[in-house]
Amino acid sequence: MCLASVLIAKKIDKVDPLAKPKGLVFLGVQLVTSVDDLTKEIVGKEKAVNMGPYIGGLAVYLLVSNLSGLLGFYQPTMNFSVTLSLAIITWVMVQYTSIKSIKFSGYIKSFFEPYFFLFVPNLFGKLAPLISLSMRIFGNILSGSIIMALLYSGLQLASASLIHLIAGSNAFTFNFLAPIIAPALHAYFDVFAGFIQMFIFIVLTLVYITNEIPEEEKK
Repeated sequence: MCLASVLIAKKIDKVDPLAKPKGLVFLGVQLVTSVDDLTKEIVGKEKAVNMGPYIGGLAVYLLVSNLSGLLGFYQPTMNFSVTLSLAIITWVMVQYTSIKSIKFSGYIKSFFEPYFFLFVPNLFGKLAPLISLSMRIFGNILSGSIIMALLYSGLQLASASLIHLIAGSNAFTFNFLAPIIAPALHAYFDVFAGFIQMFIFIVLTLVYITNEIPEEEKK
């Protein structure tokens, strides 16, 4: 990701700003434009200036992590410490935005509103985004990987059984069913689910932060 960023940046430095972007420059422009548009739509133009780079970096990291399984790599988002770390960053940003909006005294007071005895539910309400963000993407990516691993094991057994049935018990076996059946499921569990989970994570990040911004600042 770092090498790609450097490569794209060098190509952008050399490109004619009046010319139609092509290749990596086009991909870079599309990514930045898409992230900026999404961020502006949710948090407003003023806040999007500071939020855009974080959301863009988060989106690229999550997408690359989710899709890395297609190349045989271990998916970072299958590790709960990774998704929890990203959720903590978002959670801290949410709390910071809340404190900045209603001041520290108002933030402390919010734990006891509308009644003092509601402290525990309010506390869990503050922690809910942290748990929700970290568990959602971790659970979906991990479950998809487990399902695909079980599928390959089942297809291996099925392939061996068919070969032995046709050619005899001493015949050489290989998993010939996997290339036929697995690609469609990879398209769903790795590509589709990976993109959707990335999109949900960044949208929820923006929504949680936006909920703490006063209405008059959402412009």
